[in-house]
Amino acid sequence: MIFILLAMLFGMCFFQFFIMQPVFYKLNWHFSEQFIGFLLALNGVLIAAVEMVLIHSLEGKRNGLVYISGGILLGALGFVLLNFVPPTAIAAILIVILITFSEMMSMPFMNSFWISRTTDYNRGEYAALYTMSWSAAQVFAPFIGGEVIAFGGFTLLWYMLGALSLVVAAGYFVLYKFTVKFNG
Repeated sequence: MIFILLAMLFGMCFFQFFIMQPVFYKLNWHFSEQFIGFLLALNGVLIAAVEMVLIHSLEGKRNGLVYISGGILLGALGFVLLNFVPPTAIAAILIVILITFSEMMSMPFMNSFWISRTTDYNRGEYAALYTMSWSAAQVFAPFIGGEVIAFGGFTLLWYMLGALSLVVAAGYFVLYKFTVKFNG
C-alpha cells in the first residue's frame, strides 16, 4: 500500500508536466503554442527512441526501486530548474529531457515492481490498485496544481513539486532498503 501511495504522489507531480507546465510556458515564458506542442512531442519522441534501449541496458543491474528513486529525483530537478533557468528554448528542452528521463527511469520499473509481487490469482487486484493510484493522481493533479498557483504562483508550484518528488524518491529508497533487509 505504501508503494501505491508513493505512485499516486509521483503521478500527481508527473502530470503537472502535461497540465500546468504548458500553461507556464505560455503565460510566463511566452512560448508559442507550436513550440509548446514541440516540447510535448519531444517527450514522446524521446520515449520511442530511447526507453526500450535504456531499460534493457539497466534491467537486472540494480533493484528497480533504486532506478525509480533516481528517476523521480531527475523529475524533481526538472521542476525546480523552472525557477532558476532563463526562459529560453534551450532551457525548456533541457527540462523536458530531464522530466522525460524521469518518466523512463521510474515508470517501467514501477510496473515491474508491482507485477513481481503478484501471483496468477491476485494480479488483477494489484493491477486495479496500481491503476487507481494513477487515476487518482490524474484527478487530483490539476486541482492541486491550480490551487497552489492561485495561492503562490508557478514558483511555489515548482518548489512544491520538487519537494514532494524528494519525499517520494526517499520513500521509494526506504522501501528498497526494507525489501533488501526483508528479502535478503
